[in-house]
Amino acid sequence: MSKSMNTEADRDRRQQIGNTRGRDLYWGLTIGIFSNLVTLFIISQGGDLPSIAISAAVLATFIFVMINSFDCMDDLKANADDMGEEEAASNFGAKFLKAPWGMFKTVVTVIFAVMALTQLDEIWGIF
Repeated sequence: MSKSMNTEADRDRRQQIGNTRGRDLYWGLTIGIFSNLVTLFIISQGGDLPSIAISAAVLATFIFVMINSFDCMDDLKANADDMGEEEAASNFGAKFLKAPWGMFKTVVTVIFAVMALTQLDEIWGIF
């Protein structure tokens, strides 16, 4: 039995998987961005902040975004790796196989880590 999915039904299934996991990735990033906007708004209000609760929300958002993003990207890469020769030779297939997954993971990590660290600094004055 082959490790790759090469039948017509498999190609349809791969498209559905790619669509679903891509949507999951976008929703996870959207949730992370809005969650950070909410915590930034709360922090900007000043006063007697619930520091531990806000810090927990900031860290939970970071952890959620990392798990969601990496899992979705790994599934998308596996989906690309399952393409047969004919599909991989198409323009879309070739582009999908060349996607810089490591760079995507690095960019997401840097963006959300910086957001988390700067918010925690505003709360606790760590840096």
